[in-house]
Amino acid sequence: MTVDPRYSVYLSIALAIMAYISGASATLADTGMDPHTIKHMLAWITLLLGIGNSVNAVLAMIPSGPNADKSFWLGPKKP
Repeated sequence: MTVDPRYSVYLSIALAIMAYISGASATLADTGMDPHTIKHMLAWITLLLGIGNSVNAVLAMIPSGPNADKSFWLGPKKP
């Protein structure tokens, strides 16, 4: 099984945008937004960042070249 490395790049871009939103949303408290809403927003974004980074780590380990199926780090190993 091979995966196009562009999927990992797209996921990295999405995670970077989410990280930016979570950092920027800390300043939303000064805008008069409900603190309870901001807290929930930050909690969900942090959870999604953790899950996304875990998926991205696995995508980075999947080989992307031709005939590279045997170099999959998480694949079966020879005894």
